[in-house]
Amino acid sequence: MQSKLLELYESTLPSKAFCCDHFSDSKARYLKNALQKKHIQHNDFNSVSWLVFDIDRAISPDALRNDLLAPEPTLFVSNRQNRHAHVLYLLETPVHKNPQSSVKALKYLASIERGLMLKLGSDVNYSGFLSKNATHSYHQVLPTYGGSYSLDELADFINLKELNSLVANSELGLGRNVKLFESLRQWSYKAIRQGWPSFEQFRAATLQRAEMINTQFNQKLHYNEIKSVAHSVSKYTHGNFSAQGFAEWQSNNGKRSGIARRKGSAAELKPWVEQNISRATYYRRKSQETF
Repeated sequence: MQSKLLELYESTLPSKAFCCDHFSDSKARYLKNALQKKHIQHNDFNSVSWLVFDIDRAISPDALRNDLLAPEPTLFVSNRQNRHAHVLYLLETPVHKNPQSSVKALKYLASIERGLMLKLGSDVNYSGFLSKNATHSYHQVLPTYGGSYSLDELADFINLKELNSLVANSELGLGRNVKLFESLRQWSYKAIRQGWPSFEQFRAATLQRAEMINTQFNQKLHYNEIKSVAHSVSKYTHGNFSAQGFAEWQSNNGKRSGIARRKGSAAELKPWVEQNISRATYYRRKSQETF
């Protein structure tokens, strides 16, 4: 069972992943070489396959299932010396982070992550970028019985209603991705109309904006992550918004506004229209008011 889970783990890792033995020396390597390092990037920059939680206290799988009533981990990777651990949950279907994907799914996932973070008592400042490499002998992988999970299955373990206000403005974990994505997307819809730049110009401007948004987070997103989001947003906006399309939209809306104004003027000039009565009935009532 454990060997199959580790094979599944390897198969879901990025083909080129950031990794390190010491956090000050992180760099991207092809997976074969990255697996030789103690810490490894577990998710692609544009999708989430793994939810990982950093527990900075002595913990065991038994405590998770019996004391915390948490979902059974897919993998439980422990520090041999102090028994601190990374708890990993594999998603049945990865959640993507780009404009073509469901923003609703990303927000849902961020809420679930926040709820499990509270249930597990994990480190809220954990960046979620690098985790203990489950295949490295430096760590100990303890037996668990969890497989992959749907979002709804994980949501069963938390109270999402209590999290709505917390996640809405959260800058923790995936909440940062949601905030970056939403802010950048809304900005791009307006920015594209400032001269309709070439794609390369617009991508550079979008990346610059993404970097500025990232500076607002206490725990910064990795540069390659914001670069991926910026590229995705700029590609979508530049490909779906054009000067001609915007001019047509303005024209159509102008026509609709003109029709509405003319209808309004007609109602003012023809009060019987506004009152939904005939012209004869209107004047008959008016004549009766004079006596």
